[in-house]
Amino acid sequence: MHKYISGKIKAAVGFALALLLAFALPHGANAETIPMLKDLQQIAPNQLKVTYDQRVDGTKGITPGNYWIQSTTETMPTGIATLGMNDRVSPGNALTADKVTITTADTTNTSFILTFKQPIPAGKSYKLIICYVTAPNAPPYSGDNGSREFTGK
Repeated sequence: MHKYISGKIKAAVGFALALLLAFALPHGANAETIPMLKDLQQIAPNQLKVTYDQRVDGTKGITPGNYWIQSTTETMPTGIATLGMNDRVSPGNALTADKVTITTADTTNTSFILTFKQPIPAGKSYKLIICYVTAPNAPPYSGDNGSREFTGK
């Protein structure tokens, strides 16, 4: 009897999770088509290397408007930041081509290099936020791809 109840509970939890994902993700998208931030490293005074957990649509990966840098200590963004610590992400406060150039770091489109036009201030704390990035040939995605805090070196 115990195994029967345990199996029913597992099935119910699985069904509930499937329903949650069906409503949370845009039509045609699934968890496998949404690349998530896997790693973030500062590799030079003005460069960050972003690595995803899977291949990314190359155009989306190099689009500055899919990335935000939030200051974790200042209410007004300074330095490389586009958001103050209490600001919310919007298309109007994303990174732009006049602040950063983004290139692929590998042939698989899993890693990208963000090269800022100015040095990343040493000792300042920021959060990188990524949104709208999909896997190759995946439907559009209107959610986030993860975030990570870092301190300038």
